[in-house]
Amino acid sequence: MIARVPGPVLHSAVIVFALTLGGCGWFKNVALDMFVDSLAEGGDSIRGHFDWDTAGHGAASTIIQLEALYAVRPDNDALALSLAKSYMAYAYGWVMDAHGEALLREEYDEAEHHRRRAHLMYSRARNVARRALLARHPDIDDYLYGDPDKLLAFMREECTDVEDDVPLLYWTMITWSSSINADDESEEFMNMPAVKAIAQRVIELDEDYESAGAVVYMGGFWSSYPKAAGGDPDKGRAYFERALKLTDRRNHIILINYATMYAVNVLDEELYRKILMEIIMSPDRGNGTRLSNKVARRRAHRLLKRTDEFF
Repeated sequence: MIARVPGPVLHSAVIVFALTLGGCGWFKNVALDMFVDSLAEGGDSIRGHFDWDTAGHGAASTIIQLEALYAVRPDNDALALSLAKSYMAYAYGWVMDAHGEALLREEYDEAEHHRRRAHLMYSRARNVARRALLARHPDIDDYLYGDPDKLLAFMREECTDVEDDVPLLYWTMITWSSSINADDESEEFMNMPAVKAIAQRVIELDEDYESAGAVVYMGGFWSSYPKAAGGDPDKGRAYFERALKLTDRRNHIILINYATMYAVNVLDEELYRKILMEIIMSPDRGNGTRLSNKVARRRAHRLLKRTDEFF
């Protein structure tokens, strides 16, 4: 989950543009939309960046840039999703990395501080993505907190456009799930069936989207609980294996989730170690996953050191 909009080199230009954009109505909207489109061009190059530290500084700066633009044009879907992605990227790749480092040092107060930071960022990303989804499908709000089967039926009827609906559904799903998982209030978990329904619809429309991210989510959902508690680890493993097949094992974030959400929960230490070593020993898998794989590698090293805590 890497932000699409380039970072610090554009910071001054973005802020000045957002603050000085004069006029109103059609001209302002068209001008800002064109500017956002120009920022997005080549933005995927950040996925192939070679330095984790530099990318982290850029990701933090990008959030400020995009918030300034979003304040002016909150109804621009591309801008809204770029902002949600930026929060997700920074929270997962850097804030939760700091959380993991603090846990390894047994600095629990510091770890809790970073968990709370991540939760705020995931929640902001969720709110931005969900607002964009509601703008396109306002009636979906009647189903998000009710019967998940009715929500899925609604989406099958109304959310049928792969190009426009899949990004809105996916980023609402993944930001909402991340917000729930980073929260310490257990009542938030009651919304997971709705998140699962959205993931199911994304899979039906385009299971390859964002490195099979919805497939990975389903793997984690079914693996997180034993069968006695409503889970199905065997089904979860099948989803993880499907995601790895779809991505040719190139995206190591999938492997991190496989190790922590399946192998740990079924107490398969051999598989856990095998997956983490695959991440650590893998060669560069190319521009599309270079940066996210660096994030995964950092986690894999820490998780190996914590093996005795899980088994």
